[in-house]
Amino acid sequence: MMMHAVLMCMEMCMMVAAVPLCLMLPGAMFAMWMCACAVVVMAMCWMLNGSEQMHQCTAGSEGWMMGPESEDEKWMFMGGMGMSPRHCHQMTLPALSRLFSRPMTCICMPTYGLPLDTVMMMLQRCMPMPSQARRNLYAQMRCALLDDSMNRCVVMAHNHSSIIVSQAVAQLCADIPAEKLRKLEIYTFGSAAGEFMMPLGEENMEAEPMHQSPDSMHERKGIHVEHFAMMNDPFAKMGVLGSIRMNMDGRYCGGVFIMNQMSSASSSSKAPSQMCMGLTMEDYLMELFPNQMAGSSSARSVLDGVMMIDRDCAEKREFAAMSNYNAVSKMKKNGGKRLSWTGLATMAGQKNGMSAGMAGLEMARKGCKNCDGHTGREVSWLARHCGMSPMMMGAKHMSKNNSMGRGD
Repeated sequence: MMMHAVLMCMEMCMMVAAVPLCLMLPGAMFAMWMCACAVVVMAMCWMLNGSEQMHQCTAGSEGWMMGPESEDEKWMFMGGMGMSPRHCHQMTLPALSRLFSRPMTCICMPTYGLPLDTVMMMLQRCMPMPSQARRNLYAQMRCALLDDSMNRCVVMAHNHSSIIVSQAVAQLCADIPAEKLRKLEIYTFGSAAGEFMMPLGEENMEAEPMHQSPDSMHERKGIHVEHFAMMNDPFAKMGVLGSIRMNMDGRYCGGVFIMNQMSSASSSSKAPSQMCMGLTMEDYLMELFPNQMAGSSSARSVLDGVMMIDRDCAEKREFAAMSNYNAVSKMKKNGGKRLSWTGLATMAGQKNGMSAGMAGLEMARKGCKNCDGHTGREVSWLARHCGMSPMMMGAKHMSKNNSMGRGD
């Protein structure tokens, strides 16, 4: 943290002082000053990032969760902004491996200081930019999906690394057969991606059961995606939360679980200074799985609260999709394609787009009804992968207060 702070201060000072020094100093002295600052920044970035771009952790066999490691599954994690590869390798990766009792592979996102990372994130949101992290992620996902011995490929991403995952999935959709993509499960935490697309074709005409087991691979119809977002997470506000609430015409596939900490019983006893903002992956893990992370059985997870479904948001997105189709069909009489694809309305590509839109609206309403009144633990597949014992689940007190919301 000290090195991150020093690097951020130095980069900010460089940006502020560059213009006046360029006007005051001779060209040679300004060039020498710039070179010296660049060398110091590069050295500090090398110390933060290290030389390894991928790490493997097998701490699951030593963890506190029940169940053996699964050799037929591939689990990957990509850290978010401010998480150096060294911290991810030493702290976050072992915690995830013990939590889910699986060998975990970390694909490192190099950090170059908060100012430069913010600029790169904004550029990646606007245009696909090639990077070594995306190439590594694509190669790992492709190998796991094409390997017949693998039954599941799980990818977890935190804040701005969700942009890389979204771009890699879009690339896989063009290169991998649809039946292979059924192995893929994606879980994002505080996603900063402006959109999240996945293929929705003729095989996805029926909505998947909300309480379907993750192990029933033959019944799955496509990629399973879940987004977890805290209300006060700045990256989630500019990403997933802003996309599903304000940009009704956008494409954001998957279930969105909004974690309202201020109304949850787990946060009611916390001081304002102790409230989690979701800036680190540990914040999300502590809110979702406090018993496993803290090693106590008294902490309460937001997954145990009864969900309140934002049905209005789901319906507005469906109405926006039908409105877009109507506008495009007027401009092009030969037909058009639906501009907005949501997680439950998968009726794109039909000739009668309006009737397909009505069917998508009905599926969205049905999905909201199926989730209403259930806890997050009953709906989320990630909670089932954690493998909490029935005795621990029975000791939980189910509150009727809203601790999570799910929007599709």
